[in-house]
Amino acid sequence: MGSQQLVKRSPSGTTLIDAGTFNATTTSKNSDSVDCSRYRRGLIHLSVDSTLNPTDIQFLLQFSPDAGTTWHTYKKDEWVSLYYEDTDTATAQTECFGFAVEGRLMRLRAVATGTSATATFLVSAKLELYR
Repeated sequence: MGSQQLVKRSPSGTTLIDAGTFNATTTSKNSDSVDCSRYRRGLIHLSVDSTLNPTDIQFLLQFSPDAGTTWHTYKKDEWVSLYYEDTDTATAQTECFGFAVEGRLMRLRAVATGTSATATFLVSAKLELYR
């Protein structure tokens, strides 16, 4: 028998974006900031759907070194360039992406292009943290 490492998770998932619609009015959205200072790893669950051919949507994982005054985009692994094009999301996509927690405060930013009153993205994102 090997030694087991106990994984401690955040008590429940944190909703970052709750069925957010990206259209002519809303083309970007920042989640609330999340204190992740007690955790070492994170997992973001994404659900992305589109209607009537918007161009693309980008997801940026960001960390703040100064309690949320400035934000820096995490550039590691899939987070270097995490985009969905409309053709990817013509059928809703549900995927998750892990990351190392390398800061104390984080948020998720989503930026859509080519949206209109009818060409939209629908996004939900939830965060799990563990150590």
